[in-house]
Amino acid sequence: MGKTKELSKDIRDKMVDLHKAGMGYRTIGKQLGEKATTVGAIIRKWKKFKTTVNLPRSGPPCKISPRGASMIIRKVRDQPRTTRQDLVNDLKRAGTTVSKKTISNTLRRHGLKSCSARKVPLLKPAHVQARLSINAKATFWSTLLRQSKCLHAIGGFALLPLGFNTGP
Repeated sequence: MGKTKELSKDIRDKMVDLHKAGMGYRTIGKQLGEKATTVGAIIRKWKKFKTTVNLPRSGPPCKISPRGASMIIRKVRDQPRTTRQDLVNDLKRAGTTVSKKTISNTLRRHGLKSCSARKVPLLKPAHVQARLSINAKATFWSTLLRQSKCLHAIGGFALLPLGFNTGP
């Protein structure tokens, strides 16, 4: 939506005066040639701030455009090992100079909090299978040792082979 023309201070003050006189938004709008929603917005602003002048916005404007933010989000989702410095360099090439802190704030605003580059790359399927097979072997031996310790604790000499002398 494009920016519309700004009403002069005289017209806004006239709207407030007519509202104080008891006229409705539609009748004020018809009399001054404005829409009823425009009149309502100006009256609400006057009721809240007791002034009809345009107030400055709170805080500075965003450094990163919505298009730049979506580029950052896309790159982080596609390549989790991307560093904030890489993102700063990408934006600099696009013509926007920002700090690493600004990148962090933008990522946090879009639900990617505490994003830091992955130290270890994600495992490939072959590596996952290798780790699972190693883990399976270790689990088998640890289970076997645990079972033998339990049996030994329960039966004592029951695990000893036949014909073995257990004592005097």
